[in-house]
Amino acid sequence: MKILWIVILSLLALVSRVAQAQTACGARVRKDWDMLTPTEKTTYKNAIAAAMDSGAYIKFVEMHTEMKSEMEAHKQCMFIYWHRLFLVVFENMLRGQGPEFACVTVPYFNWIVASARATASTCTSFADCLDINKELGGSPSSAQRTLAINGINNVGRCVNVSPLNHFCQLTSTTGTACAKCVPRSNWSAARVPSVAGYASVRQQVLGGQSIGQISPLVEQGCHNNVHANLGSTMGTFASPADPIFWSHHAMVDALHSIFHKCRVGEDILTTEQKTASVGWASCARRDNGTFNPTDVITMRTGERGVNSIPGQTDPKIGKYFAGVPTQFVGLMDIHDLGPSNYTYAFSGQLATLYSKCDASPLTRKLKDTTGNTATNSSSKGTVTQDEAQEHGGVSGTTHPDEGNNGNYLNIIALDNTGKPIDANTPIDAYVTDDSEKRVVTWYDQTIEAMGGDSHENMADLERQACMFEHVCLGGTQDYSAEFKAIWKVKEPRCKTIVDAITNGSQSIIYESWREDMEAQFGCP
Repeated sequence: MKILWIVILSLLALVSRVAQAQTACGARVRKDWDMLTPTEKTTYKNAIAAAMDSGAYIKFVEMHTEMKSEMEAHKQCMFIYWHRLFLVVFENMLRGQGPEFACVTVPYFNWIVASARATASTCTSFADCLDINKELGGSPSSAQRTLAINGINNVGRCVNVSPLNHFCQLTSTTGTACAKCVPRSNWSAARVPSVAGYASVRQQVLGGQSIGQISPLVEQGCHNNVHANLGSTMGTFASPADPIFWSHHAMVDALHSIFHKCRVGEDILTTEQKTASVGWASCARRDNGTFNPTDVITMRTGERGVNSIPGQTDPKIGKYFAGVPTQFVGLMDIHDLGPSNYTYAFSGQLATLYSKCDASPLTRKLKDTTGNTATNSSSKGTVTQDEAQEHGGVSGTTHPDEGNNGNYLNIIALDNTGKPIDANTPIDAYVTDDSEKRVVTWYDQTIEAMGGDSHENMADLERQACMFEHVCLGGTQDYSAEFKAIWKVKEPRCKTIVDAITNGSQSIIYESWREDMEAQFGCP
């Protein structure tokens, strides 16, 4: 009993320290990698390196590869919520590597921008479309190697650029036996898929009405395609070994935050309201049964999957779960995670998605579908970074069965001067990248020419984007046989669309699509 009390007191102390750090750092804001200052980028990379050195980093690879954990992580509707907990605990762990890392957040990998640049032919691959792919280790020529990471073979150029030169492939491996590198494919040959572009992502995120629809759309769409095209370690379940994994999933998580705002709303909900909203779905588990709102997420550590234990009790990382909801329904809203609340800073096309949502008939929030009145009527306007820091994101809001909300903060959608935007802000004020402007202009002009925003027209814009990739950008690639076998998937979303158009089972409604797209982007 004495030992139990010591453990409880230790956890309470950690929760208190997390809350204090949150207040000292201000709001926990995840930003696009390109929004980070050089100092912030260096600090983040050093935090990754410190986590690899401490032995905490490999524990997250163990959880992602452990059989029972993986059964909850992929190929079902809790994909996003499972990975949300995974990300939050990882972020907590990075913050725990030393006082210099106490304010670190995981930056997101904005492949929507990369896709816009590829569509406009201003770049040709992941390697040259975004700085994050170069600055987070890159994929320079290096020795080809097969590296078993927690028992899973990964083949590629074993990159030993910081922070990857701190990586150790097993918990029990130490010192000179550590690989000190992570396998990557040749990212100069890794194409940015159209399914990661604005037209397709908008359809994946806003084309569904509930989490049961959006989760598989995003997982099987942009999520899988980016994993596949980056390849090597990112193409296996050992993918958390590569630091780019965390930024990739931060982007996926950011997309869900847009879905939540557009389909569920911005009010803090009780558990009862959450389970009654479109943010919850009791879909089938892969190992029989169905997911229930209060089910505790399975996340287990264990070298090579042997003698696995719950991550919450792991001596190395268990403390970073403290204070974070571990029930699926508790992960629905990024603003309702207690001391681990966080938000996103958006600009460009992400800000467009967030601020405008869509005008299709599927835009129905909780208050429209259930008549429930949420218990928090906090301001729904976006806030600037300075305001977030000034107020520390702290709110005294409580609701009946959830307790103190901690720090409520809306998404930060900013224009190019740092001011918050809304649905009426001119696009030029927050879309500054020339390629992004061209994509948004094409999208908006085509939607208008087709008669306005609707679910059918959104779907047609995606068909146009996929066919443009097929006829003008080198063809729509299939997944490798190895990727299909590992992830148990069939083919990329755009390939399904292109094949259907080619065989006549689908057609593009807007007849001038190719003429208009070539006028905007050319056809190299």
